[in-house]
Amino acid sequence: MDINDLKKMKKNSGMTNAEIAELSGIPLSTVNKIFSGATKNPRYATLLAIEQVLSSKEKIPFKYDQVKEEPVLIREAATPYAYSAREYDGEDIEKLSEYNRAELINGKIYMLSAPGRLHQYFVKRIYFEIESHIRKNKGKCEAYVSPFDVRLFGDDTSIVQPDLLVVCNRDILTDKGCCGAPDWVIEIVSKSNSSHDYVRKLVLYQKAGVREYWIVDPFQERVTVVNFEDQGKTEEYTYSDAVPSGVLEGLEIRFAQVKEGY
Repeated sequence: MDINDLKKMKKNSGMTNAEIAELSGIPLSTVNKIFSGATKNPRYATLLAIEQVLSSKEKIPFKYDQVKEEPVLIREAATPYAYSAREYDGEDIEKLSEYNRAELINGKIYMLSAPGRLHQYFVKRIYFEIESHIRKNKGKCEAYVSPFDVRLFGDDTSIVQPDLLVVCNRDILTDKGCCGAPDWVIEIVSKSNSSHDYVRKLVLYQKAGVREYWIVDPFQERVTVVNFEDQGKTEEYTYSDAVPSGVLEGLEIRFAQVKEGY
């Protein structure tokens, strides 16, 4: 997705710069500069936000000023997310080798590289906290970690692999993974894929019906909790805070303790 693609989408949508700014939360002056060409290298997270607004014509449930990572270009070799321009579907995902990790979003396949040690350390520790809480309270929900295919809309239109997920309706669990929206999704941010988690996946999870979405940023040591059922409960926490789960009653995670031992 580049500025020329966005200009075509904008023309087809009939939306004005003011409407795009209002729905995306991006300052109107920034939107004007992007479409006029005054800004030569806009942040990739900004382009993603505009793309989502032009596609859905819906307000993004996230403040623009919370996306503060460095620009990410999808063509860079260093990025763990890369896609081809042609349209793909679930059959293409099935044809991939079992050793390839990939996600299908809006007809594009995003290849995932192997996560780093810090990422996996957090996944391991958070999963332990969640699983221990479920077992202690004899809960009916189940927790899983990537690689684990999630067909968010119950079909092959969007297949993702969240870092961690909690499913309380076991009817949507299949031999292949999860066929429907999990109750709770947690993504651990990598330096080069922050916009993927903060913007693209956030909007996707909201549309699918995920109840709660946590974005854990190990580099800025913050946790963004997005409650799709009650936006008033959407908050940002530091590692010193006890972060409460809106899905598993009584569970609080202190990320300062999660990080201990790394």
